[in-house]
Amino acid sequence: MIYLGADRLKDVMESILRECRVEPESASHLVESVVEASLKGIDTHGLALFPHYVEGFRKGRINRRPQFRIVKDNGSAKLIDADGAIGHHAGIFAMDFCIDMASRNGSGIVAVRNSSHFGAASYFTEYAAHHDMIGFAFTNTNSLVKAHGAVEPFFGTNPICFACPMDGEEPLCLDMATSIISWNYVRNHKETNQLLGDGLAYDENGHFTTDPHQARCVRPIGDYKGFGLGMMVEIMCSVLTGSEIGHNLMPMFGSDMSKKRGISHCFHAIDIRKFTNIKQFRERMKNLAAIIRSMKPLEGQEVMLPGDPEKRAMKDRLVNGIPVAPNIWKNLLEVSPKFAEAVIREE
Repeated sequence: MIYLGADRLKDVMESILRECRVEPESASHLVESVVEASLKGIDTHGLALFPHYVEGFRKGRINRRPQFRIVKDNGSAKLIDADGAIGHHAGIFAMDFCIDMASRNGSGIVAVRNSSHFGAASYFTEYAAHHDMIGFAFTNTNSLVKAHGAVEPFFGTNPICFACPMDGEEPLCLDMATSIISWNYVRNHKETNQLLGDGLAYDENGHFTTDPHQARCVRPIGDYKGFGLGMMVEIMCSVLTGSEIGHNLMPMFGSDMSKKRGISHCFHAIDIRKFTNIKQFRERMKNLAAIIRSMKPLEGQEVMLPGDPEKRAMKDRLVNGIPVAPNIWKNLLEVSPKFAEAVIREE
């Protein structure tokens, strides 16, 4: 196993993106989001995706120098055309507007069309939480989740993400796909030839399979409930913005990398100060967290809050490095041998 240092890794990735002539702000947000995801242990949305993003820049799927355009502006709501930008940049651009509108009006919502994959949704909601806001983020994706009662998939993994500030620690963050696993989880198992767990994915006939090579779609959380939540996210993103629904989007992988996908997102910020004192809110969150974490656990288990595993992983990986599996390491080196400069130890 290879272990990479976060700071060295950022320098390497920034250098690679400069060589690709990606404009600085797009590069900065992509690097920060990818490294943050890997530090948190969200490996499906971290370094493993960097080669894909670089290919997107090189072949034209992702606009290296986007010109964002405000299509509609109604005081507390905006619609933005992202001009095919990397979603990590488009998302922060949108969330900045959300925060500004919320600080004036209590709430701000920005929908984004003509974007691309935006990585881990927590990058945007925690950004809002660090501005003393409650943040929400949604995105649609191509069809990957089986429709309840049907053979085929219809909606994507369409995540729901929420974050708010806490006293004495990083924000509380719930970042969940509306599917039981992500599609990148299936892809990683394909690359390592590992079987999937029972009841996670379906084959082309709509039957459960543990073979990642036979998997065609994944299971929604709570079955019909997850299907309904996925529909909610689709409406907030594609229907609201007039974009293609996920069912009509090109797959992220295995499709023409010279063509843009037209992903859509939706972001929301709520100014806590418009409801209560921010110090009191933080303290109440701290007390709520303490009560939950002190509950009596089942034998061999631990009571944790959403985001606790990620906070624990970050604490460890900041010290010991980000572990990179051999197959991912091979892919990174194919992008650039510079990644060797980020190695801090090997096992």
